[in-house]
Amino acid sequence: MSEHTASDRTAIFGVIFFMANVLFVIFGGIFYLALWVLLVRRYKKSSPLAQNHLKQALIAASLTTIIFIILNIFILSTGGYVPLSRSAILAIELYGIVVLPLFMGLGVYALSKAIRHEEIRYPLIGRLV
Repeated sequence: MSEHTASDRTAIFGVIFFMANVLFVIFGGIFYLALWVLLVRRYKKSSPLAQNHLKQALIAASLTTIIFIILNIFILSTGGYVPLSRSAILAIELYGIVVLPLFMGLGVYALSKAIRHEEIRYPLIGRLV
């Protein structure tokens, strides 16, 4: 197995962990940590393409995790989970209707690029890397 092949898989796994973090946000800590472990263990051995995918996936996963934490703080500050306030229900619906599809669409696009060994620049996030 060449080092380049391993790097390409690294990019694919990085994007998969990002998407799993978005989908399973309650268990997302596991996938978020897995993304960090992948970054720490494979970053220096990876190609620049895989490094780029990893960095952007980690930033995107961090954003979705922060958004989810803010959502939970908002819910708790508006009366908690039982019974949910109208504003908490609206926040959950906006998260499910806007944030999840937006980041999942980005993840699917990034995954297709990683599988084809192509460079990607995430909107807004790509400028930070």
